[in-house]
Amino acid sequence: MAKSKLSEFKEDYYFFTGKLSDINRQIAFAGIALIWVFKKGENTDFQIDSALILPAILIVCALAVDMFQYIYQSIVWASFYTKKNRKYKSEEKKIKSPEYLNIPAWILFGLKVALVLISYWFIFDFLLAKFLK
Repeated sequence: MAKSKLSEFKEDYYFFTGKLSDINRQIAFAGIALIWVFKKGENTDFQIDSALILPAILIVCALAVDMFQYIYQSIVWASFYTKKNRKYKSEEKKIKSPEYLNIPAWILFGLKVALVLISYWFIFDFLLAKFLK
């Protein structure tokens, strides 16, 4: 990876922690929506088609993986920044970051995208079956 100023790693840290806050808020709202979808009426059955349960689970898993990706990146870049700032005592110092630090983030990124794509394939299949009978 190309050398960057330490201050740029600090910007990355702020970006990822801010993104984590945004995702956490969105997941909280999604949780409220899920509770509403699964609310119980006069009977005790869930009010969602059984064909949509797996896609719902996959979407929840994708949101969780998304959050774990940003948790990981927030911790890694905060630690990297803190360690290098203590060592060099300057945010203008050009340094290299090890590429291997990004590998777990890329794996989590691919996993969350795959989970959403798979869930939407099931939703698409459900819609085709319902409306093109």
